[in-house]
Amino acid sequence: MLQVRRHSQVTFLHSEVLDRIPRIVHAFSTRRGDRNDFTLGPPSSPNPIVQMNRARFVASIGAPGWPIIKLNQVHSGTVCDIDDTSAAGEAVEGDAAITALQGVILSIQTADCVPILVADSEARAVAAIHAGWRGTAAHIAETTVLRLMEKCGVDGKSLAVAVGPHIGVCCYEVGDDVVEAIGDAAVFERRPEWPKPHLNLAEANRRQLVRAGVPERQIEISSLCTRCREDLFFSYRREGKGAGRLLSVIGIAP
Repeated sequence: MLQVRRHSQVTFLHSEVLDRIPRIVHAFSTRRGDRNDFTLGPPSSPNPIVQMNRARFVASIGAPGWPIIKLNQVHSGTVCDIDDTSAAGEAVEGDAAITALQGVILSIQTADCVPILVADSEARAVAAIHAGWRGTAAHIAETTVLRLMEKCGVDGKSLAVAVGPHIGVCCYEVGDDVVEAIGDAAVFERRPEWPKPHLNLAEANRRQLVRAGVPERQIEISSLCTRCREDLFFSYRREGKGAGRLLSVIGIAP
């Protein structure tokens, strides 16, 4: 279960499985700061408040001044290798990032999609994944784990994974195009009171992680629904285009 923490008037969530790994810094943001509008995206926003909030957030979780690696998320299956800090200035296009660098923050922004944070048990490498339905259909979780193993030489059995707050199956009504794209009937639920099927995004990505070699016992999944929990999270489905953005981050302390 994710644990709620608050520091310097910023409320965020921590994962138990990632907390067990020394030198791993991580958190899932909420909308709670001084007020209930603590937005952290988009990363390229000219709004100085967004940039200030990002700096406050990483400082509150114990990474003050660390460069924040930015992704231009396009709902793809693209995984970016982060070998330097250039993406802290100019966002790179992709929906997942991996690195073995120390003292940098990988970041994923969401407002209903699934944020996934991954760390090796010896803190040799980390990954951050953004998985909406399109990314899930493109097998981005599985691809990222396999790339992490190939690039950084880690074993899938040594990985711990936290799946953060996202739109739950309770609220995620989808059309036939999504059912066809995902191609796995087991991750959809149908009820008489629901006119359309609902997608369990977390379960779809959990299956990919297991298929890539991550032990089930080392995968922690948040049960918090971003659409239901207006007190804690922004939600695109609930608020539309004007919704704020959450940030999920992970890094390795030097």
